[in-house]
Amino acid sequence: MKRVQLIAHKEVLGKYLKDEKFRKDYEQELEKLRIVHALVSLRERRGLTQAALARRMHVTQPFIAKLESGQIRNFNLETLVKVAVALDSELEVRFRPHIARAA
Repeated sequence: MKRVQLIAHKEVLGKYLKDEKFRKDYEQELEKLRIVHALVSLRERRGLTQAALARRMHVTQPFIAKLESGQIRNFNLETLVKVAVALDSELEVRFRPHIARAA
């Protein structure tokens, strides 16, 4: 039986990240995931269920579930503001340049 050589995730990803289009798409998805993670974390810290957040936002619980799972691809600033208000928090949007990466 032939042995299968395992390749580390970072090694595979490193190869793909050399492709400019893939890298840009990957970074966009990563930013979306950061937003979703922040939303879920704050909701949980506030002790709210998805249903409770949905009531505060006047939307359905499935909408919140889709938002938190990243299934809603086109949520906008208005949606983020509604989330912030419903979670009694401030929405802060910042743009920071990427730190130069070593070649």
